[in-house]
Formats: sequence, C-alpha cells, structure tokens
Amino acid sequence: MLKKAIFASLVCAICLQADTVNAVAAIVENEPITLYEIEKVRQDLKISSAHAFDLLVRDRLEQSQIKALGISVSPFEINDRVENMAKKNGLTNNEFRNQIEEKGIRFIDFKKDLEKSMLQEKLYKNIFAGVGKNINERNARTYYENNVGQFSTFESISVTVYSAKDGNLLMQQQQSGLDPLKGVKTQVLKLNYENISQRLAVLLATTPERSFTRPLQGPNGYDMFYVNVKNGSRQPSFEEIKDEVMNMLFQAEQEKVATDYFDKLRAKAKINFLRQPQ
Repeated sequence: MLKKAIFASLVCAICLQADTVNAVAAIVENEPITLYEIEKVRQDLKISSAHAFDLLVRDRLEQSQIKALGISVSPFEINDRVENMAKKNGLTNNEFRNQIEEKGIRFIDFKKDLEKSMLQEKLYKNIFAGVGKNINERNARTYYENNVGQFSTFESISVTVYSAKDGNLLMQQQQSGLDPLKGVKTQVLKLNYENISQRLAVLLATTPERSFTRPLQGPNGYDMFYVNVKNGSRQPSFEEIKDEVMNMLFQAEQEKVATDYFDKLRAKAKINFLRQPQ
C-alpha cells in the first residue's frame, strides 16, 4: 500500500512538473509563450528570464507583422538559398544536406528555420526602407570630430585565432571557454594596426581584452578572435575610418528604428499575462 502511495505521489509530481514546464506564461497576438521557451532562451543566451521573455515577445510581434503585411517566401526562394549556401561551402546540395543531418538536425526542420529567417529578412527590409537617407560623409565627419576619443585604438594586439569549418562550432566555443573544442584549430598572433584590414581593426578595437569577437566567414571556413592584450594607443584619421564611422551611424539608426517600431507595436498589441517568468 505504501509503495502504491509513493508511486502515485511520484506520478503526480512528474505530471505537475510537466504542467509547469509546458505552462503558458503569456499570449501575444493569439500566440502562446511557454515557460519552457523562456527557460530555453535564458539558458542558451545566458540572460535573465525577463530578458528572454522580452525576446520571445519580440519574436511573436515579428510573426504577427509578417502575417499582417502579407510577407511570404516561396519554396523556390528557399531552395535557391539552400543551393547558394551549399555552393559557398563548396558542397553539392546532397552533400550539404548530409552535413546538416550528421549534426542531428532534420533537413525539413533546417528549411523551416531558414524560411523563418528569410521572412524576418523581408520584414526588416520593409522596416528599414528609409534608414540611411540622411547619413553622408559630412554628418559622419561631424560625429567623428565630436567623439574623437571613441575611435582611439591600439598600435599592436595579441590575439588567439579560433578557426573551424562551421560557424556554429565557434559559437559553441564562446560558451565553453578557451580550450579548443574538437574541430577547432587555434593560433596565437601579434598584429599591428597598420598591417590589418580596416574592418578587422575596427572589430578588434571594439572588442574588450579577454573577450571573443563574433565569427567571421573566410574563404576556407570561419575565424573568431580572442583578444589577449592591446598595446599602445593610436588615433586614426577620419579618412582612415570614414566607411566604418558611416556604417556605425547606419547601424545605430537601424537599431533605433527597429526599437521604436516594436515598442509601438508592443504598446498596442494584445498581450495577456498568465504567469510571470521568474
């Protein structure tokens, strides 16, 4: 009798746990957000539950806008994107598919994620239609002259280069630390500011010491830099970094436009809070 009682209590506990995991935290424009989704995003991105919840609300608002604006992606567009991705990796379509499935990802799921990404691209192309019209060299120069210290950089820098065929592997490397994962090669280099591309110089200058950059795609795979130490100080002229200043202003305007756009949507959206994320 006692064993039956213990078993029953265990079953109840498991059911309650499952109910909690699958519980709906909120409904945004008729689309649910579960506690499980919040927890997964929180763990994957190493952020707070509140931040994870905000990201999921943004995701639901994006989906709602995609439907409202009638944005769609055809099977031809998806297959064309897959073919281009395969070519960039020097693979046939079948080889590319096999590579995806070897990672434990069903190809049909990969294409669904790709479709979602392409729909988001079209949405943001719509949102950013008017961005950058007022950004020119004159405005960029004015910003540079008023924020000279912001563009001070290093004379030389010590970095560890992490290289892999798969960019996702380098993203995993960021989470795991400095010891290279299987399939990742490393090399320690000392670079001088004047001897590297301006794009790389700006990326390294804006990355703090003892931190990773984002992965960069190259001709033979992906590279990611870990900044060990920066040496010296150098002030590049506006002419040297003109393109980077204009790009920075463009990205800042994009971020502001997107934030304003979704803040307004969220303010008038139908959001029913059922459970507060912890």
